[in-house]
Amino acid sequence: MVIGLCLPTQTVAQDKRAQTTMKFLSAPLGARATGMGDAVTAMDGNSQSIFYNPAAFGFQETEFDVNFGNVSWIANIDYQYAAMTYRPSNGQYGVVGLSFMSVDYGELVETVRADSELGYNVLGNFYPAAMAFGVSYARAISQQFSFGANIRYAELNLTSAMTSASEREEFKRDTYTIDFGVLFKTGFESLNFAMSLRNYSREVTYIQDTQELPLTFRIGLAMNVFDFTSLNPEQHKLWVSVDANRPRDYYEQLMVGAEYTFMERLHLRSGYVFPTDEQGVSFGVGITQPFARRYAVKADFSHTSFGVFNSVNRISVQLSF
Repeated sequence: MVIGLCLPTQTVAQDKRAQTTMKFLSAPLGARATGMGDAVTAMDGNSQSIFYNPAAFGFQETEFDVNFGNVSWIANIDYQYAAMTYRPSNGQYGVVGLSFMSVDYGELVETVRADSELGYNVLGNFYPAAMAFGVSYARAISQQFSFGANIRYAELNLTSAMTSASEREEFKRDTYTIDFGVLFKTGFESLNFAMSLRNYSREVTYIQDTQELPLTFRIGLAMNVFDFTSLNPEQHKLWVSVDANRPRDYYEQLMVGAEYTFMERLHLRSGYVFPTDEQGVSFGVGITQPFARRYAVKADFSHTSFGVFNSVNRISVQLSF
């Protein structure tokens, strides 16, 4: 007779990170936002808010707002983006928007495993790319509360690859994403509270590998702390903003940013995100040139250090009329 003893096995939970696809959808783009460490969820917004919290442009005051820019990302990756919002009938029907972004990953070398000295053969070069465009809507249903949403079409083209000795397969996938946000002006001085959910979508499958998109949930607070001083608000403002970021594919983060504005013309910014592996402090500057009462041209620049990687610079231009 054989007696066996079965011991209970301990299940070890696996903490999966970096498991999402189409990461370009969560890239920090705007020069103003990144100058503040991306802590802009609760900041009053414009067309650039489409990429952060669509509810923020529900309080837009001008009829049209256009924003476009470039991001020189790490590893020689370039982002280009543009967004436009339109507020018809003085906001009676809300604010509608359009957005577009594209990614150039540069030139990469295609190889295939082989029995050679190097262990592989070079087949040539390939040029992966990505793009997304979408429509947006936001509305301030009162002087204190607004909501907004985006629907975007996203496409990632990894070009083709060898799947057998003589066949190539195109690795190009697309999907639709939904973003949603709310912004609440608390009524206590200029204190704002906001929440946003970005990149909600179905999973994307490459051959047998199914991956999720980088779903992100944020909660933010923002306030002009000069409300507690006797400084003239028409000349001096110091917005301080804090975001709590809960992404799907990496650990929770806290984002802290500040923006000082002088005479509605000069904007100085700084921000920090933690914890991070390589990203350091961000700095930014902006200049606004108003025309008449509600017309303005604004140029922004931000710089973020990235440790062993190259620093990241962003430039954006905003037109309001």
